[in-house]
Amino acid sequence: MIQRFLYILALFVSLSGYSQVPDKEDGSTIMRRDFSFGLNFNANAGATGWGMAFEYAVQKNYKYRNTYGFTLTNIRHPKEFKIYSNFSNSRGYYFGKLNSLVSFRPTYGGKLAIFKAKRENGIEISLKWAAGPSIGLLKPVYLRIERFGTAFDEKYNPSIHNVENITSRSSWGKGLGEATFEFGVFSRIGFDFNFSTAKNKISGGEVGVMVDYFVGKPVIIMHNNVGDNLFPSLYLQFNLGQKLY
Repeated sequence: MIQRFLYILALFVSLSGYSQVPDKEDGSTIMRRDFSFGLNFNANAGATGWGMAFEYAVQKNYKYRNTYGFTLTNIRHPKEFKIYSNFSNSRGYYFGKLNSLVSFRPTYGGKLAIFKAKRENGIEISLKWAAGPSIGLLKPVYLRIERFGTAFDEKYNPSIHNVENITSRSSWGKGLGEATFEFGVFSRIGFDFNFSTAKNKISGGEVGVMVDYFVGKPVIIMHNNVGDNLFPSLYLQFNLGQKLY
C-alpha cells in the first residue's frame, strides 16, 4: 500500500513540469494566488486525531499551482480508545497511552485542477499533493490519580496506575518539559473540492491519505505495543480561504 502511495505521489509531482504559460482558453481573468486555512481530522484504524493547516498557492499555469504551507496535527495509535472513570466530573482518558505525539509539517506541493468551475456556482475539483519534513513532539502522558481522597497529577505508570485509581486525564501541558523531538518526513495526496459560489472565495474541503515516517528508533505511544516509525492515516479537511489576482 505504501509503495503504491509513493509511486502515485512521485507520478503526480512530475505534473509540475507543465508549461508555465497560462491558458487563455476561456478569456477570463485568472486568479493567480490564493490562501486558505483548514481544520482537519485524521483516522488510523478507528483512532481519530485533529489539527489545523495553512496553505498559500501560486499560479504556475492554467491548471496547476505550486503550494506552500504547514499542517499541525496529533497522531493517534490505532489501539487508542477513550474511557471514563466512575469518579465524578471525570474527563475521558486513553487507557494504556504512555506518550502523545503531535507533528508540525512545513510542506511544499502542488494542486492540479481536474474540473474547473465554468460558472460562479460551479464546483471545482483538484488533485493535490504535498511533502516535507515532519517534526514530532513526543510528550509523556500525565493522569489525575486518586489517593486518600485527593487527586494528584502523575506521569502514567502502567505498573501502579489502573482504572481503580485513575480519575481522568491531566491538562495537556503537564509533562511538556519532558518532551522530546522526533524527526522524519511527511507526504500526502488527496482530492480538493471547492464549493464556493463566489469566484474569489475558497469554501470546501479535501480528502486523502497522508503518511509520517520518523527516523531512528521506533516511536512508542501505547503500553505493551511495539513502537512504530511509519504512521499512515486517512484525512478529511475543511477549508476557507481567498483567491487573489
